[in-house]
Amino acid sequence: MNIIGNDFHPLTPKEKNVLEFIEDYIESNGYSPSFVEIKDHFGFASNNSVQNYLRQLESKNYIHNPGGNQKRAIRVVHSAQAMPDNLKRIQTRLTPNVTIPLLGNVAAGAPIEHLKHDEYIDIPVSLLKKPDQTYALQVQGNSMIEDGIHDGDTILVQRQEFAYDGEIAVAVVNHEATVKRIFHPKKGNSKMELRPANSSMDSFWYDPEDVDIRGIVVGLIRKY
Repeated sequence: MNIIGNDFHPLTPKEKNVLEFIEDYIESNGYSPSFVEIKDHFGFASNNSVQNYLRQLESKNYIHNPGGNQKRAIRVVHSAQAMPDNLKRIQTRLTPNVTIPLLGNVAAGAPIEHLKHDEYIDIPVSLLKKPDQTYALQVQGNSMIEDGIHDGDTILVQRQEFAYDGEIAVAVVNHEATVKRIFHPKKGNSKMELRPANSSMDSFWYDPEDVDIRGIVVGLIRKY
């Protein structure tokens, strides 16, 4: 259930935290916080994360943000406390969430980018076996498309320093991250294979000491 009533939509815990910060700031100062103040308060890496949360809150009818060149113009339409108690209970019971870090992009193609902290996202706890050891990455490229991992998907990665043959893993090679199926060296071949799931692409081969396993893929989120 996504909507109850005409005005109120469920908030994730992080959305609720952002909204409560905006409300408290306006109550204390008489005007809304700046993007930089919101970013610094929550430790976001960029204003893009702030804009994403504000768009989500506006789409759910909790704030109005005129945008453009208007500064400190965020207006609260509905308080975080205005969400009906029954909606809070339903949301908590049906979709309990856990907050995990989103560590930037990972290539489903050639390795492209070093893992770096960017922001946090809320994930249904039922998707994760070890929430405290899980992080998320956004996929760029289509080398894993035959395994159902598409460009723009967000993969959930369980931290560990090893992967068994055939597991889909995130590996760092030459300080760049990629997601591939891992195959360890076999008799007569000293190289580790990072195999794409795309019949039009060839495997990548590296010396084992050059491949740093950062975790295995345990889930996927796709926006439609």
